[in-house]
Amino acid sequence: MSDLLRMTGLASGMDTQSIVEGLISAQRYKTTKLQGEQKKVEWKQEAWKTMNSKLYSFYTGKLSDVRMTATYSAKKSVLSDTSLATVKASSNAVLGTQELTVEALAKSGYLTGGQITKKQDGTSIDVTSSTKISDLGLMEEGGASKTISLKVGGEDKSVELKADMTMAQVAKAFADQGLNASFDANQKRFFISSKESGLAANFTIGSTTDNKTQSLLNGLGLTSADAVKRDGKDAEITLNGAKFTSKTNTFDINGLSISVNKLSDKDASGNSVVSTLTTSTDVDGIYDTIKSFFKEYNELIKEMDTKYNADDASKYKMLTDDEKEAMSEDEVEKWENKIKDALLRRDANLDKVISSFKNSMMSAIEIDGKQYSLSNFGINTLNYFEAGDNEKGMYHIDGNADDETTKSKDDVLKKMIGSDPELVQKFFSQLTSGLYNSLQQQMSRVEGTRSYGKLYDDKLLQSSYDKLTKDIKEQETYVSDLEDKYYEQFAKMETALSKMQNQTNSLASMLG
Repeated sequence: MSDLLRMTGLASGMDTQSIVEGLISAQRYKTTKLQGEQKKVEWKQEAWKTMNSKLYSFYTGKLSDVRMTATYSAKKSVLSDTSLATVKASSNAVLGTQELTVEALAKSGYLTGGQITKKQDGTSIDVTSSTKISDLGLMEEGGASKTISLKVGGEDKSVELKADMTMAQVAKAFADQGLNASFDANQKRFFISSKESGLAANFTIGSTTDNKTQSLLNGLGLTSADAVKRDGKDAEITLNGAKFTSKTNTFDINGLSISVNKLSDKDASGNSVVSTLTTSTDVDGIYDTIKSFFKEYNELIKEMDTKYNADDASKYKMLTDDEKEAMSEDEVEKWENKIKDALLRRDANLDKVISSFKNSMMSAIEIDGKQYSLSNFGINTLNYFEAGDNEKGMYHIDGNADDETTKSKDDVLKKMIGSDPELVQKFFSQLTSGLYNSLQQQMSRVEGTRSYGKLYDDKLLQSSYDKLTKDIKEQETYVSDLEDKYYEQFAKMETALSKMQNQTNSLASMLG
């Protein structure tokens, strides 16, 4: 069928394209409507993916942390001499004051070789990393190798040296035996050290009665005559009168991790000055953990309430391409945002999550026969007239310096952490476990409806999207077939009219 025929009827003079478009316009609109419905489902999928990501992050992060009892057992340790050591207290650390002195710091075994500037015969030489042992006149080319005995970390080892080995290769030979070793061409020295600190990791280069081997070691600056050797050493502290040693400068003792930085000062009598180490409940740390939890909780509950209580956008229909063409970009964006903002309005899945949040936080927890709620800890929602839009589910901590609405009130929570941390631990771990368990149950996989870890029916939404894809394709095929049908009918009509005109012209010619 020619494009010309689709533009206008040759015989009839009619605009067949306009007529056909008019006949199928209703069916084209059905296609446009289906495409709009699919775009709306896509927007809803995106809205839920974003919301689910935030909720899952909260579930695996802050919420998971605060339900653990260890969170409320945090302790801190303070030294009277803060430069002496860094101390970290675990939840198992014993409360109270202890006495600490640092008697020794852990060190690695270290050898600074003698400077190599002369050959065996006493002539000067500029030694580099590529200088060979034979270049120093310490071994003859082709001569037998020399074995140097070592003891590394209590283990007997050896290094085999050959005349054609360079200074760099000599260093590598020592490194291959479990040491740090290098040759510094600027300083003309070997530097060798044990890989770990402490007495047990120390190393020694064995002495020898073989004069040639001894001469070799001397020439390389590796004997006590020309090298400086510092032996590996354990760290040593005294805690409450008991001595402790460590191959490193860190001691793990009864819930305390003590990393020493320097030796204790000495008094006039030469005795180590005692530093006091005080371990107490980390009130501020526990308080900040609870405060941080409610900050994230409040942000989520406000966002969910805002989306659930969004204004009705039913009058805002999905725009067609023609409608978008007639509007500015800003007008289109504002129109579509009205629809997007209302995608989760009165959403049943969102309502269930919101209920889990609010019901869990309103729960009463029984501890030792007594009922406790958040209000007992100075944590409450604002009254109806104080709270802003969609903020009625948000909690405020009395005395919180960062909260303008409650900062002037008595800080009940902080006082209770200091006076009864065990009560705080039991209450908040049980309270938040309730919300955690509720969300965990909702995140369970439901065949054909919901994937694991989702708080919405992602599979149903995808099914709706896929069905619309199928419906759109079928509708487009139907419109295309219908369009061809109408054009075919008009083509037949044009052919008939053309024949009639030809017959009329022939008859007129005959009569004329």
